[in-house]
Amino acid sequence: MKGKSKDLAIEIERLETEWIEMLQNVKSPQTDEFYMQCIYRVPPNIRESNPKAYTPQILSIGPYHHKTCSPSKKDNNFEAMEELKLKYLKGFLDRTGLPMREFVVKIKEMEESNIIRSCYADTIKCNSDDFLKMILLDACFIIELFLRWNNNSEWKGKDPLMLNPWMLTYVDLDLLLLENQLPFCVLEKLHNLTGMDEKFLDITFSYFGNRLFGSVSPGESPKHFNDLLRTSIISSSKLGLGKPEECKQIIKHVYSASQLMEAGLEFKLSPNKSLLDLTYSKYGVLSMPSLDIHDNSEVLFRNIMQYEHCHFSATSIVTQYLAILDFLINTEKDVNILVDKKIIVNWTGDANKVATMINDLSSQLHMPFFNSHYFTLCNNLNDFYENPCNKYKAIFIHDYFNTPWKIASTIAAIMLLFLTFIQTVCSIVSLFHGKKS
Repeated sequence: MKGKSKDLAIEIERLETEWIEMLQNVKSPQTDEFYMQCIYRVPPNIRESNPKAYTPQILSIGPYHHKTCSPSKKDNNFEAMEELKLKYLKGFLDRTGLPMREFVVKIKEMEESNIIRSCYADTIKCNSDDFLKMILLDACFIIELFLRWNNNSEWKGKDPLMLNPWMLTYVDLDLLLLENQLPFCVLEKLHNLTGMDEKFLDITFSYFGNRLFGSVSPGESPKHFNDLLRTSIISSSKLGLGKPEECKQIIKHVYSASQLMEAGLEFKLSPNKSLLDLTYSKYGVLSMPSLDIHDNSEVLFRNIMQYEHCHFSATSIVTQYLAILDFLINTEKDVNILVDKKIIVNWTGDANKVATMINDLSSQLHMPFFNSHYFTLCNNLNDFYENPCNKYKAIFIHDYFNTPWKIASTIAAIMLLFLTFIQTVCSIVSLFHGKKS
C-alpha cells in the first residue's frame, strides 16, 4: 500500500508541475481587451458558402492573410502589391520629410500599449519585428494611396494604380473585407505625424466617396473600413445608430413581392437616403429606398453581415434589412417587380442572378431578432395578404391572370359566358313576345 501511495504522490506532483508550466505564459482574460476586438476571421462554415467573398484578391492588409503571420498562405497574387507597398512607403517618407525613427517610435508605442494586436479577435502568431514591419508598410501604403487619390491631377499618368483602373477596383474591394483590416486609429495616428491640416477621416471619405452605400458625415472615427462601410448605410437612417428595441420573437415568413402585389399591395420608391428606412402605410403601401445591386454587392453585404454577426456591440440592423429583402425576393419575378418600381437598380442585368444572390446571403446564418419597427412591418405585410378580401383577390389573380395564356383563356371564358348570357336573355325575351302575340 505504501508503494502505491508513493507512486500516486509522484504522479500528482508530475501533473501539477506540467499544468503549472502550461499556464506559465498565459494571461488571464482581460475584459478591456475583449471590448477592443473588432477585426474577425469569418467562421469556416460561413466561408465555405463563398470563400472568394471573404478573401482579398490582390492586396493583403493586416495579419490574417499576410505570409509572415499566416505561413500556410501561399498566394503569389500579393507579391506585386508587396513591392508596390515599399514604393509607396518611400513616396510617403519623401512627401512628409519625416525620419523613419518617428514611425518606429509611434508604432512601437502602439504595440507596447497593445492597441493593435488587441483589435484582432484571433491570436496573431507573428514575431514582433515582422508584425511591426507589416503595420508600417500596410498603413503607409493606405495613407499614401488616399493622399494621391485626393490630389489625382498631380498623379494621373504617373501612379501605378491609377494607370490600371482594374487593379484599383480590386484594391478598393479588398480594403473593405472584414478579415483584411487595420485598426482605423493606427492609420489616424500615423497620418497625424505628418502635421497635415486635413483629418484622415475626411481623406478617407473623399477616397471612398460614392463607392460607399450612403452619404456619410464625418463624425466619430470608425473601427476600420468595413465598419465605415456599415456606418455609411445606417448613419442616415431614421432607425439611428443606437440599439432599437428588439422583439424577442423571430419572423419565420413574409409573403413575397409577387404574392403581395397580387393581393393589391403597392410598392413605392421612398425618397429616404438610407436603405434601412422601410415604411408601411395602413392603406397597403410599402415604401422602400433605392438599392443599387452590382457585381460586388454580394461581397460587401456578406462582410457587413459577418461584422454584425461577430461584433458583440453591433446591432444586426443591416442583416435584418437583408432578411426582409430575402423574404420579398424568391424568384426573378419578384426582382422584376422591384426593378419596375425603381426600388432595385439592377446593374448586373440578370434578375435571376440577383434573386440567387439575395437568397444565398443568409446561408448558414441564424435568423436575427428583428427590431420593433421591422417586426411590426413584417406582421403588417402578412396581415395585409391574409386579409380575406386581399387573399382571395390574390388567389384569383394567380389562378386566372398569372400568364398570358391564362389571361387569354380567362377573357375568352368570360366573353363566352357573357355571350351565353346574352343569348339566354334574347331567348327569354323572344319566348315572352311569342306568348304575348
